[in-house]
Amino acid sequence: MPETNICKYYPHWFRRILDFQYLCRSEGEELRLMAEAMDRIHQNLFVQTMDEGTTAQWEAILRILPSPGEDIDFRRLRVLNRLSLRPPFTLIFLRERLDLIFGPGKYDVEVDYPNFTLYIEADVGDPLRYGEVSALLGIVKPCHIVYVPRPRVRKGLLLGEKAARVRMTYNYILGRWALGQKPFVTVEELEVLKMPDTPSIRPELLRQTAELVAGDIAAARVNGTLLITALSRSTTGNVGSVTYTVARDQAAEVELAELLDKDGNVLTSSAVHVPLLEERTSIRHSFTVKEGT
Repeated sequence: MPETNICKYYPHWFRRILDFQYLCRSEGEELRLMAEAMDRIHQNLFVQTMDEGTTAQWEAILRILPSPGEDIDFRRLRVLNRLSLRPPFTLIFLRERLDLIFGPGKYDVEVDYPNFTLYIEADVGDPLRYGEVSALLGIVKPCHIVYVPRPRVRKGLLLGEKAARVRMTYNYILGRWALGQKPFVTVEELEVLKMPDTPSIRPELLRQTAELVAGDIAAARVNGTLLITALSRSTTGNVGSVTYTVARDQAAEVELAELLDKDGNVLTSSAVHVPLLEERTSIRHSFTVKEGT
């Protein structure tokens, strides 16, 4: 902030006059406001730092209708994304746009060339970004390619192993059995041979556990009422996945995603907010199995 105390520029005999002191304060406040306005003008020259008023002007120019609750950072990002849409539109260009929207490494792109289908998978943390991706693809995507979003719900499992030397004491002998008074065998831990935080579990056990978790899921339930039994399962290393598709005519948005076993017991329950903007939306639940405590 530049210096706004202009009294020091007056001769000493003026500084002692009360009228001039108040005049200096008023002029100093005006200079401060002018400096702030100049700084604001400079910031509004750049999309990354422009204020809400300038952002609203750009949204009007680009015909963007902001939704309630959108923060200024996302609105700036959306304006920047729309301003930078220049052909040619390639897969490399799409990845650059997704880096801007989701962040580098926070999404996956899969192109099913024989079926002319484009899948974009990212976490369901911010549904506004999925809406921006749909708007982006509405501009740059060829008409013969179908876009299917894949909101991703991440879960984690930890496996721990502990080895100890124990002593087994049998509390009963033949002919003297008092049922229920004591356990048949008492196991006493004498010495810990391997602590749970010492790595020992091999990748094969992690992979088999991931397969077991994915295979135990029999159905998905959306919003507490819509039951989906058509599931696809896959396992890659220590990550097991379950994927299902929700059509736009089945629900307007997904607010609750549950996974059930064959008996109807709820295994996982995730509160999400995924607007179904496309004809079909695939939701993937991923389970990462790691060693830990």
